[in-house]
Amino acid sequence: MPNLVLFMADQLRADALGCFGNSFARTPVLDAVAARGARLTAHMTPNQICAPSRASLFSGLYARNHGLVHNGIALREDIELIPHALARAGFRTHGIGKFHFQPILAPAAYRMPESNAFWELPETTGWQGPYYGFQTAEFVIGESAAATDAGHYARWLETTAPDAMELYQRERALAPPPRDFDEVWQCAVPEHLHYNRWIADRACAFLAGIRGENFFLFVSFPDPHHPFTPPAPWCHMVDPAEVPAPKTVAGELLRMPDYIAASDAVDRETEDGHKSYLYFLLSPGTPREQGFMMKTAGISDATLRLAIAHTYGSVAMIDDGIGRVLRALSDNGLADDTYVAFTSDHGEFLGDHGLLRKGPPPYRQLLNVPLVLAGPGIDPITVKALTSHIDLKATILELLGVAGEHGDGVSLRDLLRGATETGRETIWAEYHPRVVPEQYNQTLITPDWRITLYARRPGWGELFDRRADPDESRNLFHDPEHRLVRDELIARLQRDWPAAPGAGGPRIAIY
Repeated sequence: MPNLVLFMADQLRADALGCFGNSFARTPVLDAVAARGARLTAHMTPNQICAPSRASLFSGLYARNHGLVHNGIALREDIELIPHALARAGFRTHGIGKFHFQPILAPAAYRMPESNAFWELPETTGWQGPYYGFQTAEFVIGESAAATDAGHYARWLETTAPDAMELYQRERALAPPPRDFDEVWQCAVPEHLHYNRWIADRACAFLAGIRGENFFLFVSFPDPHHPFTPPAPWCHMVDPAEVPAPKTVAGELLRMPDYIAASDAVDRETEDGHKSYLYFLLSPGTPREQGFMMKTAGISDATLRLAIAHTYGSVAMIDDGIGRVLRALSDNGLADDTYVAFTSDHGEFLGDHGLLRKGPPPYRQLLNVPLVLAGPGIDPITVKALTSHIDLKATILELLGVAGEHGDGVSLRDLLRGATETGRETIWAEYHPRVVPEQYNQTLITPDWRITLYARRPGWGELFDRRADPDESRNLFHDPEHRLVRDELIARLQRDWPAAPGAGGPRIAIY
């Protein structure tokens, strides 16, 4: 029976990798994995927010069915996840890095291991699981400057190099950061102490301890999620002056629901005076809408290009870490019998449409994520058919020959072996807001079209011709000449994917 290593990045869009056509990406390791395996170019997440997407990938369920519809809710423990099924079949299950099945700000009374408050309790001494089917787990909680607050990595860094903890702060950057956007700087933490390196090192240590048993190893990097702060040498990897400019079309947001055009004002002026994600991360205060979508109008071209270059630098660092883990697989004689998969929970605007970070509108840049899968029986192939994160559980169980619940997903095993007729006809996606109820939306994606409805604001809508306008720059929802196709898609969406704005479990914390 084969093994599985699943690598995941956070907030990484599909076209940020070399093997997905990006000539500025520095991803030789992932490019090599794609060259010997399957590269799925139309793979989608059903939700563009961290926790719901991750819960869908691991459970095979849509967010409305697993209940973790937005950050701040905990995933129910009675739902079967991939590690539950594999552990039951005798696999050794271990996870490292970011999981995000529980709210980071859950109060201590909940005793949730992924919360900062949990790590102030005495029972955290020596704690390594079990956790949602993982027999053992090692956490990085949060990203950038917040990663030193709690979890296994934070405790390791505090013990190993306590003086390095403050080096994550913007004030300790290697060079003066730009003044027009406070989420871009060169992290001063030495590479060997950074959490991305720690994650790879811990994965290698796990593999060195494998003694004949089957295993599932989850290796999850918090980057390139904003803030855009890679350490040296990765912050110098890509010249900002050479990165391609974001894709924007003059006036395109005027055709979108009006909350999108107003996103900059919403993001920069809040009741508690917080003016950025960075301040929210360190001192949350009043709840904010998920994704922290903002317009780039107030950011200089040089700063925006620096954020993009830093994204590629973080991805290059992750690629390097994956290379270290794959070498450990080979050195321990495990490579031939192990499936290797790489994906991301969701994407990032990176300036496209004049927007940054992520948010409620389900643009391609947010839903289309990379999926690369290589291993026994998978020959080099490019899969262009629509696929979804909810299909990964069923696929993994079939590839590994393990019984389990497929949930809402379908196995991609035959598709990976060249059966082109097995692709999805439709992708369903859904956004559940944390603060603004009107921003709830439901989406239908076909090979030709993407339509999005806002059940609580019937005047809002999005319709894009995916063939003629793959970058989704011209919203056709209110165009008379597209009324027929729009109405047909609306009827289909409302019939097969009815609105469920009230779905979800109880909110425990802001995030």
